[in-house]
Amino acid sequence: MVTPRTNAASKVGSPSWLSRRVLSWAAYDIASSTYAALIPTFFGLYFVSRVGQGSPAAGAWGLVAAASLVAAGLLSPLVGAHADRTGRWRSTVALATAACVLAVLLLPLASRSGLLAAAAAFLVAQVAYTLAISVYDSYVVDIAPARRRGSVSGIGWALGLCGGVAAIAVALLMTRGLPPTGQVEQLSSVFIVSALMFAILAIPGVAGLRGLRRAPERVNGKADATFGSLRAVAGTLRDWRSHRMALQVLLSFFLINDVLVTIQFFIAIVLSARFGLTVEGLLWLSLLFHLIAVPSTILLGVLADRRGARVTLAGMCVVLASAILLLAFGRATWTPTFAVVMLGFVYAAIQAVFRSLYAALVPYDRAAELFGFNSIAGRLSAAVGPLLFGAAVAMLGSQTIALCLLLLPLAAGVVLLITVRLPAAYADAGDTRVASSA
Repeated sequence: MVTPRTNAASKVGSPSWLSRRVLSWAAYDIASSTYAALIPTFFGLYFVSRVGQGSPAAGAWGLVAAASLVAAGLLSPLVGAHADRTGRWRSTVALATAACVLAVLLLPLASRSGLLAAAAAFLVAQVAYTLAISVYDSYVVDIAPARRRGSVSGIGWALGLCGGVAAIAVALLMTRGLPPTGQVEQLSSVFIVSALMFAILAIPGVAGLRGLRRAPERVNGKADATFGSLRAVAGTLRDWRSHRMALQVLLSFFLINDVLVTIQFFIAIVLSARFGLTVEGLLWLSLLFHLIAVPSTILLGVLADRRGARVTLAGMCVVLASAILLLAFGRATWTPTFAVVMLGFVYAAIQAVFRSLYAALVPYDRAAELFGFNSIAGRLSAAVGPLLFGAAVAMLGSQTIALCLLLLPLAAGVVLLITVRLPAAYADAGDTRVASSA
């Protein structure tokens, strides 16, 4: 059984969940969202429309997305374990951020060089972004007491979405008034601006992480740190029964996140193909998504603290399923708007509440490593979704069938989530079931 730990914040009482430490931590969420709001979604549209040039581009994009997620998932536990052993969480986030920014700046040049070069640049950007986020997420174990983690995780996502709003607003200004083909071409410049915004905002974002976690005793030499990290990861895999509850939550997240990331990578392609939306129209919908997600993520994070993370997550998954069905079968002109409203209400909130629930189940001194395993679950699962979605569209020619297939992992993830048995020390509000043993 995972033993309860005392959070660093709780040692000095029960501070307000909206503290200076929380705001300092959340500053990086603002920076990273300038990437998340534009690159995975709109580079997919650019890749299919401009780089693919008549090839089975949807299937190729699914393969590229899957490869980036698999690579990131495999590297994350090792990088996280190294950060835990050396205490270099902040420098790890900084280096990964720099690699991501550089790769995004190279996206337009790589895209002009052909499909393989474009795919390689995106792979580096997505892997680096994921490594930075997996280590950054592990900070949540330190900055808030367990009973406030839903609220804290929610405020991080919500403030981050504000960074996404700013990036989308700039993109709208850059594409406004251009013809549809010109809007797609202009995306290459949008990517450069997104990278510059990420770089500028990441400076205070990374600086704000200073001192938020207590560094462990330093190991002697880089070789000791590297081999020690490998041994730590291997030991976690051998001792998986000690983390059984966390792993069941991970498996649930594995399945639900498969749906979320597939939507992220393909939503622009689906809306463009099914409803004829231009890049400008997609950006306006993306702005609507973010404006709804900011307050809903905060409110649902607070609700998770008060009513229970699992009940809240299950309800949000029902809304997610409704949005998928609307996209699959809706034909009216209002369908994209209503679907995006529902997605905005729950998309970020699902991830924020999962982050807080998982943080309650990992040991303090191995948080970055186990959040790396969280990244494995998220990225390996997410790799399956885009790969199958792209293959279904390419082979069957039906986005409706591909969308309906997303309901299967979503339903399985909800079943696993509501059957996990949390220990009494971690039982969320309104949850009376506790584990008798691990």
